[in-house]
Amino acid sequence: MKLKSFFKRLFNKDILEKFNSPFNGEILVVKELSGKTVMRVGGISQSGGLVEKIWKSVLFQVHTSKRKVQNCLILGFGAGTVAKILEEKWPGIKITGIEIDQVVIKIGKKYFGLDKIGKLKIIVGDAIQKITNCQLPVANHFFDLILIDLYRGQEFPKEAESKKFLNGLKKILSKDGLIIFNRLNFGNHKTRTAGFIQKLKKTFPKVAAKNTEFNLFISCGMSENLIDR
Repeated sequence: MKLKSFFKRLFNKDILEKFNSPFNGEILVVKELSGKTVMRVGGISQSGGLVEKIWKSVLFQVHTSKRKVQNCLILGFGAGTVAKILEEKWPGIKITGIEIDQVVIKIGKKYFGLDKIGKLKIIVGDAIQKITNCQLPVANHFFDLILIDLYRGQEFPKEAESKKFLNGLKKILSKDGLIIFNRLNFGNHKTRTAGFIQKLKKTFPKVAAKNTEFNLFISCGMSENLIDR
């Protein structure tokens, strides 16, 4: 690696491409020092790199619990990082992803192998509205696993904390299904994330949390066997 290229990657400035999105503003696709390609929105990695690492850790725990997972819904689908992990862990799994930003889907196809994922249905639209208003256009409305990562940069929409949204999730969760929220858990985010856990406890009988370096993965459902370590 040339010295100039090394320092560009060292300071995370090896930018492969810039995109402008009506929803997320400037999106960067960056090659890190490790050689990993990541997508950044608002200074936060949202596909590849650390995102891939922490989701692998969480889904590894789901997988080792022997939980039955045949249908998965991803709200805030992103560029496909999580979907690829799901396919590795559960070959043949049916994945439905809702993503509001077509630019992000374009990035996923160009840089993250989105086109190579098997049983995948992507719905372009507002995930919060579709769940809140029961407008999910899929044949099987019940999911064994629902993954929620709805940040725009560092902003988590308040509508995704509403009672109506949480009840909408409850309606489409299978009997022994599991919901996992990815929430930032550093600085000012900690207070809001803690408050969100209390809201979840009013809707779901079982709630637990798994702490990572900067994120808290909150799992909830109607039965035991949650993600809590």
